[in-house]
Amino acid sequence: MIEFKKVKEKKDALFEQRIGKVLPIYNAETGRLILPNKSFDNIINSARNSAPYLSMLIDKWPDVTVALGTKSPETVFSDLLKHIQPLSLFELNITLRHVKQKVHLLAALCDLAGVWDWTQVCQYLSDFADRAMQMLITAIAQDMEFDGTQDNPVPGLFVLALGKYGACELNYSSDIDLIVFYDPERVKLPNPARAERTLIRFVRKLMRGFDEVSEHGYVFRTDLRLRPDPRATTVAVSTRTAERYYESLGQNWERAAMIKARAVGGDRAVADTFIKDVLTPFIWRRSMDFHAIDDVHSIKRQIQGGANPEDIKAAGHDVKLGVGGIREIEFFVQVQQLILGGRNPQLRTRRTIEGLQVLAEGGFTDPESARILQDNYAVLRNAEHRIQMYADEQSHTWPKDDKQRKQLTALSGYEDVEKFEANLKRTFLQVHHIYRDLFAGAEDLSTKKGSLVFTGVEPEAITLQTFAEYGFERGSEIWQIMADWLGGRMPATRTERARELLTRLAPRIIEACGATGTPDIAFFSFAEFATKLNAGVTLFSLLLQQPTALSSLIDMLAMAPKLAQQLSARPNLIDALTSPEFFNAKMKITPNCYSALIPADTDFETTMNIVRRAVHEDQFMFTARLLRRTNPTGAGEILSNIAEAAITALLPIAAKEAERIYGPIKGDFAVLGLGKLGGRELSLQSDLDIMLIYEDGANSSDRDTFNKLTRRIITSLSSITAEGMLYEVDMALRPSGRAGPLAVSTSAFEKYYCEDAWTWEFMALSRSRVVAASSPEFTAKLENVTAKTLQIKNYGDDLAKDVLNMHQRLQNEKPGFGIWDIKNTAGGLRDIEFIAQFLILKHQPKIIPPATLDMLALVRDEKWLTGALVRTLLKTARFYHTLQQVLAITVSGNFDPDTAPISVKNLLVSATQEQSFETLEQNYIGVCAEISDAFRQIIR
Repeated sequence: MIEFKKVKEKKDALFEQRIGKVLPIYNAETGRLILPNKSFDNIINSARNSAPYLSMLIDKWPDVTVALGTKSPETVFSDLLKHIQPLSLFELNITLRHVKQKVHLLAALCDLAGVWDWTQVCQYLSDFADRAMQMLITAIAQDMEFDGTQDNPVPGLFVLALGKYGACELNYSSDIDLIVFYDPERVKLPNPARAERTLIRFVRKLMRGFDEVSEHGYVFRTDLRLRPDPRATTVAVSTRTAERYYESLGQNWERAAMIKARAVGGDRAVADTFIKDVLTPFIWRRSMDFHAIDDVHSIKRQIQGGANPEDIKAAGHDVKLGVGGIREIEFFVQVQQLILGGRNPQLRTRRTIEGLQVLAEGGFTDPESARILQDNYAVLRNAEHRIQMYADEQSHTWPKDDKQRKQLTALSGYEDVEKFEANLKRTFLQVHHIYRDLFAGAEDLSTKKGSLVFTGVEPEAITLQTFAEYGFERGSEIWQIMADWLGGRMPATRTERARELLTRLAPRIIEACGATGTPDIAFFSFAEFATKLNAGVTLFSLLLQQPTALSSLIDMLAMAPKLAQQLSARPNLIDALTSPEFFNAKMKITPNCYSALIPADTDFETTMNIVRRAVHEDQFMFTARLLRRTNPTGAGEILSNIAEAAITALLPIAAKEAERIYGPIKGDFAVLGLGKLGGRELSLQSDLDIMLIYEDGANSSDRDTFNKLTRRIITSLSSITAEGMLYEVDMALRPSGRAGPLAVSTSAFEKYYCEDAWTWEFMALSRSRVVAASSPEFTAKLENVTAKTLQIKNYGDDLAKDVLNMHQRLQNEKPGFGIWDIKNTAGGLRDIEFIAQFLILKHQPKIIPPATLDMLALVRDEKWLTGALVRTLLKTARFYHTLQQVLAITVSGNFDPDTAPISVKNLLVSATQEQSFETLEQNYIGVCAEISDAFRQIIR
C-alpha cells in the first residue's frame, strides 16, 4: 500500500495547477460559478471522509493516485482502457471489474477537483462502457465459436444504447439501457437451425459480463426492458419484429427514448441501416395532426401536479424524478424534439445540453430560459454524481440523514449544509417554473394528489405514492395494466387514436376509482370491463366529454363487479349515464312498451335484436338505480314487468316466423308464467319458468304445429344474437315435465291436473299467471281454467306429508352451497315459499295471488296463522328478497363473505339498513333458525 505522502511527492507542477481546483459552485448572490482553490490532499481527504465507496477505492487502487502524480488524467484514462484487451472471457470479466473501479476513482477525483466538468466525466464513463461492450462481444463470440471477424464478431447482430449511455451522458452509477437486435437474413451462427436460442444465450452472457456481481465487483447494471414489447419478446429482438412493432404500437415515450439511441456494439453497418430505415421515420415525423401533438404533450403533462413546489425541501428530494429535477429538463427538450424534429433536423441531437442550445438558436425556446436550464442541468447532474459516489448506488435522492447531508455537501465544495440545500431548492424551483410553462394551456394529466406517469418500463416512486394517496394497495399491478393498455395490448387500444384518448382519460380513471372508497376493487372491475371491449375510441371520447358518466360507471363497477362482463358486451348502454334524468326518471314498463318499438314488417332476427337492446337498457337502468339508491323494494316486480313486456313483444313475431316456415297457425295460445316470473319476483339471475298452452278444437292446428311455435318462442328468448341473450328458459314445470310435449292443449292441461298431477305441481301452479296471449279472450279463459284447477283436488291429510316429502327431496337433490344460499339453506326462502303454498292449497281460497308476499298477506288477513308468526314470515321474506336482488346484481356464482369484496358487503348493509355486515350476518343466521322452526311448526 502506497502512503499518500509519497503520492504528493510525485505530483508535477502542471498537475498541481490543474488538480488545485474543485467543482464549480453556484453562487446565489452573483448567479455565477466560482472555482476556489484547494490542495490535492484536501481532495483526497474530502473523498475519503465523505464517501465510503471512494474511501474503499482509494485504499484498494493507490496506483491511480500515483499515476495522477505523473500523467494527465486523460492519459491515465487512456492507459486504463488499454488494459482491456481480447482475453479469455473469464479473464476479461475480472479485468473489466477492476478497470471499472479505477475509472470510477479517476473520474471522482477529477470531478471533485474540477479538472473534469460533469460532461467530461459522463463522456469518459461512456467511453469505458463502449470499450467494455466491444471487448465482451468479441470474447463471447469467440467463446461461442461464432463465424465473425475481429471487427464484426457477430455479423447481423448489433447493440443499441439508449438513455444516458446512448447520449454519452452516463452518470456515476447508471444502469445502461440496451436493446439487442439481429437481422435474421444477415446473422451468421454456428447452428442456424437454433438461431434464436443461440442469440438468447449470447445476450444473457453479454449481460452477465456487465452486471454479474463477483468478489471483483460488477461493471454496469443493465436493463433490456426498453426493447419492443419486453414481456412478449426475447432478449434478442428480430429487426422484422421491431419494425412491425414500431409501425403499429410504438408509443411516444418510446420515440423519446429512441432519440438517444446509438449503436455501441456489433454489426455497425446493419445497425446504421436499421436506425436509418426503421428508427428515423419512427422518431422523426414530418407531419403530425392535432391529436398526435397533444399525445406528445402528455409525456410532459403526466408529471405535473401534486404538492406545492414551494413546499419542497432538498433533503429527501429526488434530483432526477422530483419536481424541478433532471427529468423535467430532459422532457423539456425531448417533447419539443418530437414535435419539431421531423421538419428541423438540427434538433435531432442526443445530448440534453446540445438540445437546449439548438432550441434556443432556432428560436424555438427563449434563450434565457435555455441558459438557465443548461446551468441548472449542470448543478443537478453534479448533485446526482455526489449522491452516487457515496456508496455506488443507483440513487437520485438527496439524503435526509444529517451526517450524509453534511458529507455530500462537502463533496460539493460547501461547508454550510443549509446554504447549499437552499441553492439546490432554488435550482428545483427555477427548473420547474420553466418546465411548467411549456404548453401551459394544455390539459393537466396528473391528479390533485400527484403525478401519474405511465411511460417507461416500471412504475416510478412518485406514481406509486400517488396511488397510495388514493388508497390503492396494488399500485404496481395497476400501473402495469395501465401501461399495457397505453401500449396497445388490449383490443380497445389497438388504434393510435384510442391510445391518445386513454392517455387523457387515465388520471380521471384513477381519481374516480379512488373516490369509491374501494379503489382496488373499482379499478380491477373497470379493467375487466375495458379489456373485453372490442373498440375504444367512441367510449373513451364519451367518458372524456361526460365526466359524470365515468364516475357513475366506476361507482357501479366498484359495487357490482359482475357488471363488467355485461357492459363490455354492450358498451352502448353507458350512453344512458350521460342523461341528467337517468337516476331520477321513473321507470315505465308497460306490457306493450317493447312492441311499440318494432316497425311493421320487421323480420324475426331484427325484432329479437330490437327487444334485446331495449331489455338490456332497462335492466341496466334498473341496476344503476338500485346501486345508487340501494333500495330493492319493488325490484322483483320491475324485472318481471320487463320480462313480460319482452314476451308480449316476441310472442306474435315468433308466431309469424313459425307461420312463415311451417304454415298457418290456427287457434289461440298463451304463455303461462310460473315460479318467480309468475310471482313477479324475478331477479337479474332468474331464468323464466314458462308453459305454452293452446286452445284445442276442430278449427285449431295440431299439437306438432304448436310444438314448433314453442320452439320459436324459446329461440326468441334464449338464442344469442348480436345483442346477446335475453333469458334462460325452463319448461320443466309443464305437465309430464321434460317427458311431455312442449305445448299443452287446454283439455290436456285440465285432464292432467285432474288425474295425474302431484301435489308439488299444484304448489307450482299456485304461482302461475298468464303473461302473454294471442287474444284477451283466451287470457280470461286460461285464468279461469287455472283457478278452477287449483280448486279441484281434495288433499286431506296427505297434503302435509306430500309437501314434506317434496321438501326433503329438494334438500337431497339441490342442497344449499352454504348458509348464504338464501333460497336453499335451512330456513331460507324456499321454506317460506313452501309454507305459503301449503296454506294456499290447504285452505283453497277462490282467488290465489301468485306472489309469495301476497300469499302471506292473504294468510294474515284470513288469520290462518297467528299475527306474530305471519309478521315474521312477511318481514323475513322481504329481507330475503332484498338480499337476493343485491347479490343477483353484484355476484356471479355463490356468495362467500370470506372472499367477497368489501363493496358488496357494504351494499348489502346499506340495502338492509343494518349497522355492519357482522350484524347483518348474525341477524340472517338468526332468522334462518326462526324460519326453520316455523316450517316444522306449520307443516306437520
